[in-house]
Amino acid sequence: MNFEKCSEENRNKVISVSENRRTFVIKNGDAKLVNKVEVDGCLIDGDRKKCDYLFEIDKPMTLIIYVELKGKDIEHAYDQLAATIGYCKNRHNKLQKQCYIVASRVPKSGPKIQILKQKMAREYKIQMFVHTQKAEIKI
Repeated sequence: MNFEKCSEENRNKVISVSENRRTFVIKNGDAKLVNKVEVDGCLIDGDRKKCDYLFEIDKPMTLIIYVELKGKDIEHAYDQLAATIGYCKNRHNKLQKQCYIVASRVPKSGPKIQILKQKMAREYKIQMFVHTQKAEIKI
């Protein structure tokens, strides 16, 4: 995996990625160094499961954010995030991580999403967030 080829570092106050009217926004008020990595179509090619983007925060890295911009298949989005975490485990070992799914539609806050959040916490020790259309976080 060639991180350098697929990465873009900056200290912008607002960093965002969009796909099919779904958007993920990082508000970077302290102008931290953010390395935006395009995973799908660059870092990991072929038919393997992978999320859309990941963000490496600070140098040395203090936080990794995995992002999947999805239609409505939350289970598939979970699988894509989990696969990417596995591919990157050597580079991101022992760092704090967060996962975000930004979907076009999210099923009513029923047990399905809660079960997936618990599974992510149990298996990977990572907090997962699910949003509809747009997610905005502050770092």
